[in-house]
Amino acid sequence: MSGLIAVPLLLLALLIVVTAYSLVVIILTPYVLYVLSAGYLAGLVLALVETARMYGGLLDPPRVRSPRDQFTAVRRRGSLSYHRDFAWSHYAVWQAGYDLWAVVERCHRHVTRSWISTWRSLPRLPRYHKRFLDSSPDGVGPDGSTRTRTWTVLLTWPVLALPAAGLVGLTVGVVTSIAVLSVVVVVVVVPTWVLGAAATAGLRAADRRWRASWHTETCCPHCYYLVDLPVFACPTEHPSTAPSGSDRHRALRPGAQGLWRRRCGCGTSMPVRQASAGAQLTALCPKCDTALAAGTGRATEIRVALFGAPDAGKSTLVDAMVAALVARFPPERCAIVRRRDRRGGPEAVGVTVQAHRAPQRVQVFDAPGPALVDRETCATYGYLDETRNFVFVLDPLSLPALREQLAGLPPHLVPVVRVARHDLVDSYEAVVIGMRYRGVDTSRCRLAIVVSKGDLLGLLPVGAPLRAGSTDVRRFLVEHGLDSLLTSASRDFGEVRYFLHGQTDPPSPDPLMWLLRGERALRPEVTNALR
Repeated sequence: MSGLIAVPLLLLALLIVVTAYSLVVIILTPYVLYVLSAGYLAGLVLALVETARMYGGLLDPPRVRSPRDQFTAVRRRGSLSYHRDFAWSHYAVWQAGYDLWAVVERCHRHVTRSWISTWRSLPRLPRYHKRFLDSSPDGVGPDGSTRTRTWTVLLTWPVLALPAAGLVGLTVGVVTSIAVLSVVVVVVVVPTWVLGAAATAGLRAADRRWRASWHTETCCPHCYYLVDLPVFACPTEHPSTAPSGSDRHRALRPGAQGLWRRRCGCGTSMPVRQASAGAQLTALCPKCDTALAAGTGRATEIRVALFGAPDAGKSTLVDAMVAALVARFPPERCAIVRRRDRRGGPEAVGVTVQAHRAPQRVQVFDAPGPALVDRETCATYGYLDETRNFVFVLDPLSLPALREQLAGLPPHLVPVVRVARHDLVDSYEAVVIGMRYRGVDTSRCRLAIVVSKGDLLGLLPVGAPLRAGSTDVRRFLVEHGLDSLLTSASRDFGEVRYFLHGQTDPPSPDPLMWLLRGERALRPEVTNALR
């Protein structure tokens, strides 16, 4: 009987509870919508405030992609590791994404904290269900707590719908604002990337074209590496706390770190075009870090390489050619720099002429004769592979017939002179054949064959009627058995001309002047002075 009464009572109680919950839901539904809308507006405001703080520079400390981060991040390019230069990148490259992600992180932290704080503020009720369903009679949970929020949520869920709606609205509002901000950033950054990439490609192409037209690449006088893109040193001394090597800018050209100017990590502003950088900054060799001549990067450079047998008279010829070149320009516009390799290698004699728009430099390489006739040592002189103008110095006194005539003259008529003993053909082939073996197209090069010691040659009977003209000099060499050598030279080089050095009456033509007149990269004012 009691069981029959309990069932209707339970059904009645259940009906009352359902009715009460339904009434509460009906009453609170409008308020839930209001709270949801308020939370949504709060989320929008929260995201806007964080965005304003980020882009207004009110965060301390701000999150930035510093030059140190870029410089210390080692990247891979092919099989080589390299660093970005120690300079600030354009905002759209890195910092735009950093700022957007910082806004996302801060908004996520606020929303997460709101959810966790609301959940932790709910009261805990005893674990009644554990007492009936679990074997633990005291209702202790796995975490050791005797109370739980499970019954709080089950019993008061209609009321909890209000804070839940506010949190949901807050989350949705934040997500909406971040989505709109992301779209705005993408709309601004992507066209900037596209335009920046197009501008970078155009400026780099124009810069490469300019450098190729005016032959601004230079040959390092220490390691003989052909420097097309020099390393430029920052003019400001970096503090000891800066990364090692941060004062070297190895890729100073238009790019992500600036299209017209670049700001070094130390704050110094510097140009990115080679023509401007060469006039203001110190250039270094990217291979051996040797300081290059002033104006490197914007100066036109013409390289001339001398070769021949030991004691053929190369050094004397270099001094005479340089003196003749300097005499054609005012002293204030012309400077000579000599660099001797401490390892006993070639001497580089640079003559710089200050033209109206850019310096014009002639760099003459004079290697020791014993090194030039050694094929292995000669292969280490990289400047030979990067030169278009060559001077082969030939000692006529080394020819057997002339050597006999020289020995027959009275001692008082012949001054003390060193005669080249090495074979003429071998001294020529040691350089030229090695160049062709290394893939150098010598047919694009020009060769001046210079017969040295013309003053001594005039003392001999065979040399007295010799004139300084190219045809006469070639005829003289053919008559003394060098026909095969001259034929090889005509076949190997695109243009060959013959000169006599040492004859003063009439004056001998200058082989350096002939080589320079054929260079189109020289400025007209310099070319006119060479005529």
